[in-house]
Formats: sequence, C-alpha cells, structure tokens
Amino acid sequence: MATISKMCQPGFLHLQLSAVDSAPAFIKKIKHHRDELKVDIYSKYPSGYEVNAAQNLLGVYTLVLPDLDDQIEARTHFEDMHKNMPESLNTLAHLCQVYKDMHRNKEEMKFAEMLDILLQENSDSSQLRKARCLAEQGYAIAFEIHAKDNASNARRYKKAVGFFKRALTLGQKLEPSTKLSPMTDDEQMVWKHYLAMTYNRLDNIQKEIPIPTEDRFETYNTGLLLFCEVICFFNNIRSQGYEWAKVYESRSWANLGHMLTRNEKFLAHENYCLPDCLNQNIFQKVRDNPFVAFEIAIKVDDTNFMAYSRAGCAYNRANYADYEKALKMLNRSIELKPTSNWLAYSARMNAYLFLYEKQLKQFSNQDSVKPPDRVLLNKAAEDGKHCHSNDSSVIDLTRVGRIFYLLGVDPQSNEVIDEGNLHNAVDYLKVALRRPGGFESASTHSCLASCLWKLQKFKGALAHLLKAVECASANDDDAKLLIKYLFESYTKLGTSSDDGVPESYSMFILNVCYKELRSDEFQSELKPFTQNYANELFEICDFGLKSKCAEYVSVIEIITAVPFQTKQDLQRVSDILQQIAEMRQTTTEYNSIPSSIPAYIENLVTYPQLPKGPSKASLDSSVDYDVYVSYSSNDCDWVTRILRSHLEDPEPGRIKFKTCLPDRDFQLGKSIFKSRVHSIEKSCHVLLILTPEYVSDKLCQYEIDQALTKPRDSIIPLLLHKCKLPKTISQLAALDFTSGPPYDWDRLRKHLQMNYL
Repeated sequence: MATISKMCQPGFLHLQLSAVDSAPAFIKKIKHHRDELKVDIYSKYPSGYEVNAAQNLLGVYTLVLPDLDDQIEARTHFEDMHKNMPESLNTLAHLCQVYKDMHRNKEEMKFAEMLDILLQENSDSSQLRKARCLAEQGYAIAFEIHAKDNASNARRYKKAVGFFKRALTLGQKLEPSTKLSPMTDDEQMVWKHYLAMTYNRLDNIQKEIPIPTEDRFETYNTGLLLFCEVICFFNNIRSQGYEWAKVYESRSWANLGHMLTRNEKFLAHENYCLPDCLNQNIFQKVRDNPFVAFEIAIKVDDTNFMAYSRAGCAYNRANYADYEKALKMLNRSIELKPTSNWLAYSARMNAYLFLYEKQLKQFSNQDSVKPPDRVLLNKAAEDGKHCHSNDSSVIDLTRVGRIFYLLGVDPQSNEVIDEGNLHNAVDYLKVALRRPGGFESASTHSCLASCLWKLQKFKGALAHLLKAVECASANDDDAKLLIKYLFESYTKLGTSSDDGVPESYSMFILNVCYKELRSDEFQSELKPFTQNYANELFEICDFGLKSKCAEYVSVIEIITAVPFQTKQDLQRVSDILQQIAEMRQTTTEYNSIPSSIPAYIENLVTYPQLPKGPSKASLDSSVDYDVYVSYSSNDCDWVTRILRSHLEDPEPGRIKFKTCLPDRDFQLGKSIFKSRVHSIEKSCHVLLILTPEYVSDKLCQYEIDQALTKPRDSIIPLLLHKCKLPKTISQLAALDFTSGPPYDWDRLRKHLQMNYL
C-alpha cells in the first residue's frame, strides 16, 4: 500500500494545467469555462461519478482568478464540497491550498492532517479513494482549457491517459467491502468512457503534428476498442432499466462515428486494420457505413445535442459534403443547446459559408444567372459571433474573417460596398494571428491580405501575402493560388514607388514567386509572367546595376528562368550577365547573388552557343588557372585520369581549361598552405570533389575555407560519392556524379564558361 500512497498526490494545482500556468493570459477563457461548468455540472454527468472531478475543476478555475471575490467563492465552493464528500482527497488538497493562500495556518494544518491520515490508511476504502483521486486528476488534465499548441496538448492527453489507467488498475484490484462499495463496473465504465474520449482527442491532435502515420495506429485503435466496450456495457444495463446509461451509450456511439468518419484516409492505409471488436453484430452496420453510428446515437438519446453536432460535422466534411443534412443536424443540436455549443455553431457557420461560395462560383462562371444568396452570409456571420464568444480556434476566426470580407465586396463587380465589414474582417483575422499557431496559417495571412488590398493598404497586404506564400506548402493548391495572386498584385503595383510601395517589395515578391515556382509543376505559370512583364523585370535589374545593389540585380534569376524568343531580349540578358561578370572582378557587392546563376545558361535554350576559343586563363594575365581542383588523396586517381582529361584534353572544338592539381602543379619546397591560398586566389573557379574521405580531411576543409573567400558562384561542389556536406557549403547547388558514368560533363563546362558572358 505504500506504493499506492507514493503514486497518489492529490489536487489539481501541481498538474501543470494551462489555466494554472498561464492565468493572466487566460482570464476570459477561464471565466468562460467556469460559467459553462456551473450550468452543465449536473445535467452533463448523470451517473454522478465524475461530478466531483468537475466540481474540483470548477473550484480551481475560480481559485486562479485574481479578484478577492473569486478567492472567497473558491473557498466556499470547496468547503461545501467537503461537507458532501468529506473523504475526497482532491477536495482536501484544494482546501489546504485555499487556506495557505489566505494565510490561515490553523485551517490549513487541520485539512493537511486530515489528508495525511487518509493517505496513510491501508484499506480497501483507502484504495478506492486513491483510485478516484487519480481518475479525477486524469479528467482534469484531459478536459481543462486547451494548451497553447498541438504538441503541448498531445503531451497533456498522454499524461491524462496515464492517470486514467492507474485509476482503473487500482479500482479493478478492490475486493467488496462492507464499509464502502468498491469501484463498481458501472463506475469503471464511466471512467473508461472518458479514457476513450481522451484517446479520441489525442488521435485528433496527432493528425496535426509531424509523426509517422503508423504511430497513430495504436492510439486510434485503443480509442475504438474502448468506445466499443463502453457501448456494449451501457447497452446491456440500459436494457435492464437503468435509464441514465443511455447518455454514455449515446455519446460513445457519436464519438465512434466521429472517429470513423474523420479518418477516412487513415483507414485506407495499407498497413492499417480495424480492431476485431467492430466485427461484432452490434457494430456490423457501423463498420459498413459509419454514419449509422450517429443514427443509433440519436435513437438511443434524442436529446443528446453532441450526437447531432458530431453528425453535422461529419456531413460537413468535403468527402461527404451533404450540407443540407449537415444543417438539419446542426440546427437540432443548437435547438437543444443554444448556449455553449461551440462545435455546432462552428460547423453550421462552415456549411452556410460553403453554400454561399458554391453559389458564388456558379455565378462567376456564368453557370447561374442568380446572384449568390447573401442571407447565407448573414447567417454565417451570426454563427461566427457565437464561435468568437466561445473562444474559437484559428480556423474559425479565419472563416469569420472570410465571411465579413465577402459581405464587404460586391459578388458581381468585386468592388468594395461596405468598408465596415472589411474592417470587421481585419479585426477577426488579427485576433486569429495572435492565437497559438495563427501566425503560421497561410489561409489567415491570405485572407487578411485580401482585406487590406481592398482597403488600399498595399504595404500590409503584400507583407501578409508574402507570409502566406512562405507558410503554404509548395505542393498545396492554395500555394499556387497565392502565387498567382502575387503576380496579379505585382502587375497592379508595377515597379515604381508612386503607390507608396518601395521597389524592394516588387523585387522581393518576384524572388519569392520564382522560389516557389521553381518546380516543373509551376513552370507554366512562371513562363507567361516572365515574358509578359520582361520590361519591368529588366528595369529592376538595370536599376540594381546602376545603383550597385546586388539585391536588385538578383532579379536576373527570374529573367533567365525561362527562354526568351526575341533577339532584343536575348541581347539584354547577355549584356546584364556580362556586366555582372565584370563587376565581380572589382567588387564583392555581388557575392550575395545566388550561386546558381551559371545554371541560367542552361535555361536559355535559344541562347547562342558559347565560345570555343582559348580559356580565360590563356587571355587574362591576372588569372593563372580556370579551375582549382580540391580533392582528397583517396580520389587522386579519378581526378588525374578522368576529370583532368575532360577538362584539359577535350574533344575537338571545345575549350581547353587550364587546371590546377595540387599534387602536380605545386612548386616543390614551398609551403603547401601558401601554395593553396595563392592558387585558389588566382583561379576563376574552385571545384570541390566531395566524398566521405574529403569531408573528413582537415586539409580539404582548409581549402573550402579559402574557397569561401571568393564569390559563391565561383565555387562548384561536385558530389562524387554520397556524403554529408559541411554546413559551410550545404546551401550551394552541387553537381551530382554519384550515379556513376556517364557523367554530366556538359553542365560542368557550361558553368566554367560563365566568364565569357
């Protein structure tokens, strides 16, 4: 029994609850949860087993509030609880804390002694008290205020699972007692119901955090198993006349349907199998059609508002998208519980918004002559206000912002018709950005950019639009739409600063666009943009050359991303590249231009052939070598036999490059360090032959350090064998020779010939 005493530390205040740890930032949220608990505390818990847990949580919410009246209310609350349940360990622990905070030492000592006696007692009744104490703590951790981020919530739910499991283990060990009933089967099942709900919440959170899909299998299946067990138990005792059991059975059916409809992609995973419990006759129809679970839940208890909410959410999902059924279910849920029903209001708002946007799309595509019904938007806005008053999520706040944006613009002309609604949208969206995870939400930034653009606040609009592109996944359809929007924004603003938008914004937008559109998937979007706005792009680059601003000159990366068709444009590209090459010889201002610039030549499919005459080292007395080769002694044979022959003895008509090989060209008797410094300095390019031996060689690392003193585009990493690149060059584009011959010698030559432009 001593072990049991050690594993039981009564009270909620040491559990690192969000409400306790962050009280100043959660005052409004704490008050809301407290008021909701006051209303639901008896109607929500028909068995009575979890009432003490909820009452203790209610007292803790009141205790952490800063006002003196709240402190007094908390003391009175816990004293009343103690009168009703004098042996509740958690209540005694909270009374000790209340009197300690009030500096009433006598009362604190009194309740501390009572708590100590109960903890030291060795009996079945003592074991039951401790089991209930742990279960109540698990409840408090799982169902208190949400933490700031998904990772924290996941840790919290895992912690709650541990408390519930220990409580059930203790409860199952009890023997019948004449003094106090042991933890009965129905009490254990009530706690298993909450354990299943905790697993459900944990699985829902794990979808949002970066963990392998296979790691969710156990969490998900454990939740399903527990709900099935709880359903079978309460279905049985309900048939025996225990009417209160229908609440837990109905809730479990609704949650089972919620899990099965929420994870449709997860269920299709090749390594996943549903638990065998769903093969029982009672679950056979649900296995075939998860929506049957909601029908059964409502049939068992047609006053269960949560069952209607869960069903409405399921019908709302894109894979099912039956919004008429969703609205029917959600209307009934809100009718049963018009206050503190955040889930139903949120889902109904989403249904109204979807229906409006569906009509708007049909109207815009001229599939319908009837304008979209703005009554739907007004209804959605009303539901959105309920969401906001109930501490809504980033997603909900963003949707509310979207609704007010649509209310502020005309669906036909897309012109502003109500600035007040646009300002309302901005207010909601800024609140969303301040919520945990809000600043990383691409949709929130995108919607806010749209609002600010309509309000002619261009700087703010561009800033949020750029952030949206940064947050969006490059493979996401939303990212493609955002990039198109960036193009459109740039087109409207142009490159001048007459609108109050500095030229750097234009340049930054273009660079972001190119970065996101570099993949083949987006090349079709970049090509027409580059060709249509070639003059603007050239103007930015010319401005950069005149002002010696490398940041502007780097726009050349976008200019050369696709081939130009006219001789005039090709000549302009050639002139710019020539100026860049010349200015690199006299200034370091252009070292920051991306090292991939030589690769532009490959993109200029229609560009004239490069010269085939003598190399730069043969013409320029300031240069000794075209390329310095840095390599490990282990790779000397490959360098001297294969690489050297392709550079120094090429096919007829190709440039013969003057190459520096340390083992061959260093003067005998001179310092190898000084020779390396001098040779690298006097070489146009430095070729790094990367292998596992190379990256572990200190002398090779010394050569990398010396190479990094030169412009980045003069460094050519060549990956001969797979290895982990040093951090100093990990961001440089590398030539990959790891697949073996035939090697891409043409690409290497084109890079070395960059100096001719």
